[in-house]
Amino acid sequence: MKKNKEIYEELSKVYTDEELVEGYLINETLEPEEQKKAVEEFRRLRLERLKSMSEQEILISKVLQMKFLLKSYFQEDNFDPNFSFANQLKAYINITNRSNKEIAENLDIHPTKLSRILNEKENPNIELMYRLGKHSDEEIPAYYWWRIYSKQFENKIKTDLEKKLNETKKVKGQLDIRA
Repeated sequence: MKKNKEIYEELSKVYTDEELVEGYLINETLEPEEQKKAVEEFRRLRLERLKSMSEQEILISKVLQMKFLLKSYFQEDNFDPNFSFANQLKAYINITNRSNKEIAENLDIHPTKLSRILNEKENPNIELMYRLGKHSDEEIPAYYWWRIYSKQFENKIKTDLEKKLNETKKVKGQLDIRA
């Protein structure tokens, strides 16, 4: 099998670099009417494909979409409340098309505990994150769930100044490190 460099060297004997680029890149501009027709045809084909997808294919695509959104979110520095643990767990439950009770059974946790986590009355534990990873067939692994929660928790530490002040008042024997 020829390597790219070998192929390029052979083609460059016959064609200029500009001709090679034009030959391998789509460099066609369409008239506005043609452009409109192409977009409509693309939409029609896309809708046909969506209609022909099985429930399993739809589930897989939604889980992967969630995974990619999370990956993108992890690259950001700031916490986004839309990506709180509770909101992402709600989104996951919605994607699975199961009830909270059914998910609680699947994850072997009490439905009340799940409800408390979804309503941000209780914090998730590592065991739940392992179970969520397994539930998604590791497409959304446990450490993704941890990263969602840790970004939220980090934000709380940074912004809950009242709690910080109350807790710092309880400290005795503070180290004096400043020069």
